[in-house]
Amino acid sequence: MLEVFAPDFAMPSGMVWQYEVIRWFQSWASVGLTELAKALSLLGVEWFYVVVLPILFWAVSKPLGLRLAYVFLCSMYANGWLKDSLKVLRPIGIPGIESWMTWSATGYSMPAGHAQGPMTFWVMVCRWAGRRWLWIAAMILVAAIGLSRVYLGVHWPLDVLAGWALGLVFGVLGWPLGRWWTKRQYAWNVRMWLSVLFPLALMVIHSGPDSLRYAALLMGIGAGATLEERWVGGQMDPAWWRRACAVIIGIAGLIALQYVIKWPGWPGVTVVRDVLTGLWATLAAPWVFVQCGLYRKGDPVEG
Repeated sequence: MLEVFAPDFAMPSGMVWQYEVIRWFQSWASVGLTELAKALSLLGVEWFYVVVLPILFWAVSKPLGLRLAYVFLCSMYANGWLKDSLKVLRPIGIPGIESWMTWSATGYSMPAGHAQGPMTFWVMVCRWAGRRWLWIAAMILVAAIGLSRVYLGVHWPLDVLAGWALGLVFGVLGWPLGRWWTKRQYAWNVRMWLSVLFPLALMVIHSGPDSLRYAALLMGIGAGATLEERWVGGQMDPAWWRRACAVIIGIAGLIALQYVIKWPGWPGVTVVRDVLTGLWATLAAPWVFVQCGLYRKGDPVEG
């Protein structure tokens, strides 16, 4: 069944209320509100968290950074898989709806990554911190990021609701699962194999462009962290300025990888780049920190 909204435009039944919600949000449009929505939307871009997660690993806590990275990337892998499976088109181009920041709205629409990613990340951080004020602030931020996507006309309201729900599931379940895995204390060679085979299995299960990149990042991060534990064993220095210097060097390395590895015409370039990005974050960067005196040399793990 189709309901007509314009003489030459029809919309499937069941989408009407979502159309009206977007129209209502945009009835409040102003230059200032639009700029605020754009800024909030940038905080939900997946690559924002791909930068923040290594910073946590380098300067706050290795176990925290690694656990957050695994849960977040698994959540976003599932997001890409569901988008490709459900194939819900975005509201971009529909008469009566204006869309901004369309460059951040690639692929299908359901569920919203800008809702699922921040929810997953901040639930995990709040579980770790255990501060009530942080829970309140984080949930307000997550809500604002998700609603900004509706206001900007790049997501349906149901996309955002589904993203919040899935992000909450990954965030709530990911924390205890991560603690359980840490306590298992598997042998080094077992963890090494799993760090490679798990992402490979994800690549076989779904090879969509977004999911493939998240699986590649998982492979680099997991393998790098396991090798770093064996070969480097770097430990953060208590001095804040050393940690700050480590972050600067680490971010510079991430940026360099994105600009240097650009072989045109080769479809596998993004996979290679993402694996190397993960390896830099958890293996090469800590080694550089040790060589520069920013990390203390620990005792490598025996095989």
